[in-house]
Amino acid sequence: MSEGACGGNRCHDVRNPMANTPGAAVNASPPNEQSRASASWIFKLSLAYFGVNITWAGPGQVLMAPQIQWLTENTPLAFFTKSTEVNLSIIGTSAGILALISTPLWGALSDRTRSRWGKRTPWMALGMAILVVTLVITGFAWSLPALMVAWLANQAAINAVISPMSASIPDQVPSEQRGLVSGWYGFAYTLAVVVGTALGTAATAIWPSTTGIAMGYILVAIACLISMLPFLLDRWERDAPQPDREPFAVRDIVSIYWVDLKKNPDFGWAWLTRFTVTLSSAIALFYLYLFLQNAVGLRRDDVAGDGLRVSDGVLILTGVYALSVFLTVVTAGSWSDKIGRRRIFVLGSAMLYVVASLMMAFAPTFSVVVVAAVVLGLGTGIFTSVDFALVSEVLPSAEDNGKDIGIINLAIGLPNVLAPVIAAYAVTQLGGYTSLYLVSAVLAAVGGVLVYRVRSVP
Repeated sequence: MSEGACGGNRCHDVRNPMANTPGAAVNASPPNEQSRASASWIFKLSLAYFGVNITWAGPGQVLMAPQIQWLTENTPLAFFTKSTEVNLSIIGTSAGILALISTPLWGALSDRTRSRWGKRTPWMALGMAILVVTLVITGFAWSLPALMVAWLANQAAINAVISPMSASIPDQVPSEQRGLVSGWYGFAYTLAVVVGTALGTAATAIWPSTTGIAMGYILVAIACLISMLPFLLDRWERDAPQPDREPFAVRDIVSIYWVDLKKNPDFGWAWLTRFTVTLSSAIALFYLYLFLQNAVGLRRDDVAGDGLRVSDGVLILTGVYALSVFLTVVTAGSWSDKIGRRRIFVLGSAMLYVVASLMMAFAPTFSVVVVAAVVLGLGTGIFTSVDFALVSEVLPSAEDNGKDIGIINLAIGLPNVLAPVIAAYAVTQLGGYTSLYLVSAVLAAVGGVLVYRVRSVP
C-alpha cells in the first residue's frame, strides 16, 4: 500500500470557477493561454513520475525495514538504539525534515531558472542523476549512520525531481485537461508502488539476505533511469517561452516558505485538509512491514520455514490496494468535474480511510487487512484525483507555481516528519498497533471535516 494522497508531491491546477470570490486564489494559468497537451507528452510525464516514485516505493515498502533490522542486529549502533522500530523512525524523521526544507526550495529555484533546456528540466535531470547514485550507495550501506546519510541524500534528490515536475502541469496543461492529467499522474504513482514493491520482493526472494536488499536498490535505480529519460530528452520545455524573472537571491529564502493566508485563506484550509488526511495514511502505513510481522504474525524474510513471508504479504496488499486505486483514481476526478463538487468527495474518501484504520486496529488478521487494503485503495483513488483539483483551484500565483506547489506539498512532507514519531510513541507507549490505527482513524475523520472550511470550492 502507498503513502497517502498526492504521495510524493503531486499537485495540479484545474479550472477555478470562483476566482473572484472572497478567499479564492487567482487561477494559476488561464486556459486560453495554453495549447492542449499531447498524448505523447502526458504519457512521458506519467512515465517519468512513475520512475521517480518507484525509488521510494521499493525501499520504503520492503527493503528499508529489513535492512535496518539487519544493521541493528549485526553492526555497531553509534547513536542508534537496539530497537528496529525506533531506528526506522529516526531515519524516517530525518528524511522527512530534509524533504520539508527542500521541497519549496527546489520549486522556487526552478521558477527562477532560465536556460536553453528550460526552467524545470535542468533540476529534474540533476535530481535524477543524484537519485540513481544514492540508491546504489544506500543498498550497500555498511552501518546505520552510513544508511542514514545515503538515504537523506536520496530524499533530497527525489524532491529535486518531483517539485519541478509537478509544477510543469500548471505550466503546460490547460485547465480543461488537468483532471485527465491528474488522474494519469495518480495512476502512475500507484503503479510505481506496485512495481517498486514487486522489484524489492523479487530481489529479496532471489538473492539471500543483504545481497537481495542491495540488488533491490539497484533494480529500482535502473527502472528510474529508464522511465525518466524520455521526458527529460523531450524538447517540450526548451521550445517554450521563458519570460524574464529576477534571479534568485538570498533575501528570497524566507518568501519561499510563506503564503499570505489573510489573502488566501482557502489555501490554508486546503493545506490543512491534505496534511491531516496524509498524516493519517502515513501513520497507518509507516510500520506496515513490522505490523504484518509482529501483529499479524507473518514470517520474517530472513527466517526459514512455512507460512507467508512479510515481504510477500506486503506485495499482496500493495497489489490489492493498487487495483482498488485504479478503480477510482481516473473516474473520481472526472465525475467531480461533471457535477461541479469537490468537498463531498474529499469527505467520503476520508471516511474510507477511517474504516480501513479501524479494521486494522481491531481485527489484525491477514484476511481482514486485505479487505482494509481494498477500502483504503478506493479512498486513496478518490482523494488523490479530487484533492488535486480542489488544491489547484486555490493556488495563489502563476509566476510562483513551483514555490506554491512546494508549500502545498509540505502537507505531505510534514506528515512524513511527524508520522515516525507519532507511530513510535503509539506503538511503544500507548498500547501497540491498536492505538496506532485508532490515532490514524481520528486524524482521517478530522481531515474530512476540515475540507468544508474551504469556501470558494463547492
